[in-house]
Amino acid sequence: MERLTKALESNGLFIVDDFQIQHDANGYSGEAINKLAKFENFYDDLIFKQSEISMGLEKLRFEGKTNSVKFKQLLTNKMTNHTILILLKTYGLQ
Repeated sequence: MERLTKALESNGLFIVDDFQIQHDANGYSGEAINKLAKFENFYDDLIFKQSEISMGLEKLRFEGKTNSVKFKQLLTNKMTNHTILILLKTYGLQ
């Protein structure tokens, strides 16, 4: 992944080159804003999928299918997504 930001000394702030963003009457746009929007979409989708997975697991538990391949796959997906969410939280991205 190509990095668009540059660290501004050691104070935890970052900057982008002027050509990475543009300002107009509607707000800001450009490559840096598009990349941020894609990340936000990814995060929202991950949270939504966690909710869907939880409902699927609950349904399978209710049906007594906790030993099924489907249950195990959903549980694995939930744990994988949870690990990603923990990593994002570690970097302050929640």
